[in-house]
Formats: sequence, structure tokens, C-alpha cells
Amino acid sequence: MIRLLLDALLFVLFVAVMCFYHLPKDLHEIFGVAFVALTILHVAINWRRFTSLKKKITARKFFCLSTDIALIVCALIILATGVCMSNFLFVDTVSFEIRRNMTIHQLHVALPYLLMILVGLHVGFHWSELWRKFLNASGLTKLFERRYKLFFAAAMILSIVGAYGLHLNRVGDRIMMKHIFGTPATDLPLAIFTLMIVGGVALFAAITAGSDRK
Repeated sequence: MIRLLLDALLFVLFVAVMCFYHLPKDLHEIFGVAFVALTILHVAINWRRFTSLKKKITARKFFCLSTDIALIVCALIILATGVCMSNFLFVDTVSFEIRRNMTIHQLHVALPYLLMILVGLHVGFHWSELWRKFLNASGLTKLFERRYKLFFAAAMILSIVGAYGLHLNRVGDRIMMKHIFGTPATDLPLAIFTLMIVGGVALFAAITAGSDRK
């Protein structure tokens, strides 16, 4: 139960960090540091399972391990570039020239969207276990069994919203580090933007979970 709550908090922090355009910059920095700290805690708690993936490597284990490593590296680079760009928490630790470095800025803007994809893949690899724990903890197992088509439809709609959000956020251009100062998605209300981020994670989680069953 505690692990499930930590995972939920980690996801909430991730979504909050992604909502940079809608939050005060100092709060964004606090959420960012908290997200990386909780990511490290998450890895430490699950370290035994993480290392066990190296035994008897299969294609699934290889992609799962690669995703996890890429996710950790991506999060650490985002933290490092965030420290370099900091205007509040770490403002006295780096020079003005480093804070205004364009490459650092582009990395910090682009990598969170790559992280969104990696988080979705990571959730997808562990979806069966996470969903089972959620149903048991929430007591919704019987409701899900009776209304599974409704749950499935809701997941599909969320994934479609996420796919549209990828388009509005110009995620491909962002990952390619093109100069983007705003997108149609960032002009939307916070609730809709948040839904698109959650939907983006859901989309890649659904793709991975679906492929994993084949």
C-alpha cells in the first residue's frame, strides 16, 4: 500500500512539473527537486527487482531495463539542467552565463517530453501489477468486473486525448530541440493541459501493456 501511494505521489509530481507554464517558477523548481528525490527513493525501494531483470535476459526484460535506465538518466539530466537554469533554489550555485546557455535551456525544455514517453512505457511494463494492487487497495475489484467496458472506454478516450496533446504540444519538435516558446496546448486551461499530459502517459502505457500481452 505504501509503495502504491509513493508511486501515485511520484506520478502527481511528474504531472505538476510538466505544467510549468501554469505554475509559479519557484514552485516548479520545488516540484522538480521533489520529483527527482522521489524517483531515487522509488529506485532504491525497487532495486532488488531492478537488478533481477539482468538475470536470464529476454527481449521484454531488455526493453524494460533499457527504459528504466533511460528514465533515470533523463530525470538526472533534467535535474542538472534545471539547477543550471535555476532562478530561486540554486541561483547562487551557477554563473549567469551558464543559466543563459541555450543548449542547457533546450535540453531542459525537450527532455521532459521524452520523460513523459518513458514514464508511459515504464507504467505499461508494470501495468498488470499496478492495476491489480490499485483494485485491491481501493476495493473496486467487483465494480471493475461489472463495468470493465466502461473502464476500457475511459482509458481509450484518455489515450486519444493524450495523442491529440502530443500534436498540440509539438512533442516531436520539442524532442528534436527546435526553438519553441509556446504551443497551442500551453494556451489551454490548466485542467485540459493536465489531462493531455496524463493522456500522453496513458497512451504509451496502453501501447506497451497491449504489446506485452501478445
